[in-house]
Amino acid sequence: MNIYVSQIYQEAGVNYPFTHRFQQFISKAITERIVESERFAAQYGKDFDLIFRMSAKSDIAETEIKGPTVFKKDNDVEYTIFLPFRGDGYDSTSLYEVVKLLLSGIVHVLDELGFDSARVSDNADEIARHAIETPAMFE
Repeated sequence: MNIYVSQIYQEAGVNYPFTHRFQQFISKAITERIVESERFAAQYGKDFDLIFRMSAKSDIAETEIKGPTVFKKDNDVEYTIFLPFRGDGYDSTSLYEVVKLLLSGIVHVLDELGFDSARVSDNADEIARHAIETPAMFE
């Protein structure tokens, strides 16, 4: 089982400047820090992957999580995590907070699905710092 993080933005002009390298890094960082959940495997199957779609909305103050959407043909279980968007002009501090919000939403879902998310949660600061300190991860 793998965990993937991708981005999809529905509202014009409402997005974060993260690149595909950011998505790859976050996906790998989370996948490496969890072990398979018996509850997830029993509910969906051992060959299903978990996908998090990162998005943003300008009209929310708190993170919203939608899902799951199950794609049996693709063996995917997908959640969309909508993060509050407060405009352009993000600096390293605000991008760090965005990554932390994303990781918090992912940990919430992992917990609901019976995964042990402690290593993701415990390493969230390190993961977020690495992401924002690596120029290739954002535009």
